[in-house]
Parts: sequence; structure tokens; C-alpha cells
Amino acid sequence: MIWTAMMTNRHRFMSTVSDIPSDFNPHRLRLARERRGLTKESLGQLCGVSRRAVTDWESGNVESPPVGRIADVLNFPASFFYGEDIDEVGEGAVSFRALSSMTPRQVRRVLTHASLVRSFSSWIDKRYATPPVDVPSIEELTASVYEAEPSPVEAADSVRAIWTLGVKPVRDMLALVESRGVRVFGLPATDREVDAFSFWFEDRPFVFLNASKSAERVRFDLAHELGHLCMHRNVRTNRARRFELDANAFASAFLMPKAGLLSQIVGKLSLGDVMSLKKFWRVSATAMVRRLHQLGRITDWQYRSWMIELSGKGFRSSEPDGQAHEQSALLRQVLGLAREDGWRVDRISKELGIPRSDLSEALIGLTVTSVVAPTDAADPDHVDRTSARSSASLRLVQ
Repeated sequence: MIWTAMMTNRHRFMSTVSDIPSDFNPHRLRLARERRGLTKESLGQLCGVSRRAVTDWESGNVESPPVGRIADVLNFPASFFYGEDIDEVGEGAVSFRALSSMTPRQVRRVLTHASLVRSFSSWIDKRYATPPVDVPSIEELTASVYEAEPSPVEAADSVRAIWTLGVKPVRDMLALVESRGVRVFGLPATDREVDAFSFWFEDRPFVFLNASKSAERVRFDLAHELGHLCMHRNVRTNRARRFELDANAFASAFLMPKAGLLSQIVGKLSLGDVMSLKKFWRVSATAMVRRLHQLGRITDWQYRSWMIELSGKGFRSSEPDGQAHEQSALLRQVLGLAREDGWRVDRISKELGIPRSDLSEALIGLTVTSVVAPTDAADPDHVDRTSARSSASLRLVQ
């Protein structure tokens, strides 16, 4: 298992009402409104007031807005509006693959979700010792003798070498990045026009995924975001296609290293061979065809005709006969150990002052295991407790 630290005695962390500031925080009202994708005018209509009234609330010109009514409309606990300012995830810090097709309101909605869920990550850090961050920067990666910085392929090969992965398939991409200190969370169903995005915050890398996609595409998205985290830290990548192409090239080389893939190929390839290769390397059929074309192992004609055939069979939108989704070992352990300490998702949500729905949707798709009963599959509180205990290696921060 990834984590080797032994468990220590654990105790509950309690909070009281006195821990919560007594003054209304207009900053949090704006965040809650943006999380729900509402304009000031639409929030005013739902609350039965004017747009000007909402502006006054968010400007701090009203000392005691109708918090109960606001909380009901926005589906946020009333306590949320009395907390300290929340460090926001800025648009410039995030690598968005689909930013150009998103409205500003959609962008703010997604980024606010990340800001809220990040408080759960801080909650974890205060209670459990998890793997330290070990994601190499561009300065640590090996470049060719002709360039100042490594190409995406060189960067991918270098990361594999640093992490001593050899040239074999990555069996569990999610477990790998979590073992290197990357925090991975899911996107709510309403925000899944975004494939995935990543950012650094206080020296911690974060990735948010669309967990409803096929397992193969989620693995590729993780590798794509790893490329951003390694190559584009402190670089504003929004709306710049070349950064996305670089991250795609990194992901392709990282998941299907040239030396390992070419060693399997003898003679001419068929589409049947692609199906065998894609299962071995745990990637999508279309990703494998692209990689073979990049490496010059299939012709332009084969590439085009195979892509057309795969599209006709539904491989563009899904992955027929695909693999099972990878599950977050870290989050599963955290939830299992937290339950033993009396921390169910409801209580964590109350402690953090964020809606349970937002927290749950960040976990669903990453924490459900095959042994969970179907009726419990949508509840992140219902994790495989036996698995969590048997592999328990997180420890409480004293």
C-alpha cells in the first residue's frame, strides 16, 4: 500500500459556536451566490428584494441581511455566512481545457466549488499526516542538450524516471498521483462541461475531475493535469492552446512510454492489435491510435480510417468494454478513519460550514467501491471500512 506511517491514538476535534465570527461576512455571500450560478438580480428575485439590495448585502452596507432567507434560497447553512474570508481559487492560477467555451458565470461557479472543497483538504491536513508533495518542477526535469527546457515528451520521461516507474503501464493513475501529494476531487454533475482542471495552492497541487467519464479518459485527464502541474506551475495557461497540446503530449508519453510500447510491436498492426494494446496500457482506443500515429507506427490513412471506425462504434464518446474506475485510496482511508472518530460527512460539512451536497459531490465517483451495497453507492459516508482499516496508514496530526 502507498502509505506506510503507523496509526497513533486519535481523538475528536470539537468546535463550538464561539469559534464562528459573529459578524455577517459579505465575501461569503458573493461566493455562495456564484457557487449557485446566480446573478445579483436573480438572487434578489428569489429573495423578494431588488438587485440593489443584494449589491448592498455584498458590499457590506447592510449589517444584518436576512441570512435565513438567503441560506434557504442558496441551499447553504446559515453558519457559512459568518465565517472568515475564504481564500479563492483565481482564474489565472487554473488550467482550464474548456475555458474558451465557458461563460464567466460558469467559470466562477466551478472555481467557487474548488475554493469550498479546498477547505476540506485543509481539514484533512489538520488531522492526518498524508503523503508529502513530490511533484517535480520544470527545473527538475531533464531537457535535451539543445533546449533550455524539456519538451512535453522529455518531461514525461523525466517524471517517470524520477518516480522510478520504468516503462511499464501505470496500474493505478489515481493512486500514483495521490501518493505524490496531489489532492484529487470530483466535479459536481452541474459543472461537468469541464473535463478537468488543476492548480497549485500553498505548495499543494490540486486536480478536479469529471468522474462520470470513462475510466480510461479519467486516467488521461489525470496525466494531462499532471503535465500542467509539472510544466506550467506559475504560468497563466488560460485560452492558450499550445499549453493544452503540451499537456496532451505529456499525458500520451507518460501513459504510453515509447520504449515500453514499441517493444510490444512486431510487424504490421491491425485495429484488433489496438484493442489489445489499449487494455494493456489502460488507455482509450482513440488515445492508443493517436500515440501509434505519433510514433510513426501507423500511416496517416490508417489513423484517419481507424478513428472513423472507432467513432462509428461509439469509442469517441465512451469506451465499450472499458475498465473499472479507479478509486481514491486516500479519500477512502480518510473517510473510514474519520467515521471511527465520529466524523461522518454531515458533521464534517457542518464543521466546515459548507453544504453537504457540495462536499459529497466532490467525493462521489472517487470513493465508492465495488463492495458497497447499491443503496449506499451515492453516499460517500458508506465506504469499505474493512479496506480502510486494513490499509490504514494515515496518522493523526498531534
